[in-house]
Amino acid sequence: MSFATVVDRVRMDFVEMPELELTLPQAVRLWTLGADDCRYVIDSLVDAGFLAWTPRRTIVRKGRDPLRRADGQDVNISVLATKRHDKSV
Repeated sequence: MSFATVVDRVRMDFVEMPELELTLPQAVRLWTLGADDCRYVIDSLVDAGFLAWTPRRTIVRKGRDPLRRADGQDVNISVLATKRHDKSV
């Protein structure tokens, strides 16, 4: 299987299962890859901004938006904007 095919498969798994969270050994088993190959694929998707490592050393899809409903609609939260008169930073 080519590198591009594996990357596409991993990406589609995370798209189809947005809450997917895996350790490296779990990912190796899921995609039947060697540890080094799996890490290379994951790191490529991390570098591309699609995946992220968590502090618990698991991989998750980056940009899971907590303000997006399951049907894809945005949740609107109204806030009051205050006027700033001071132009200093």
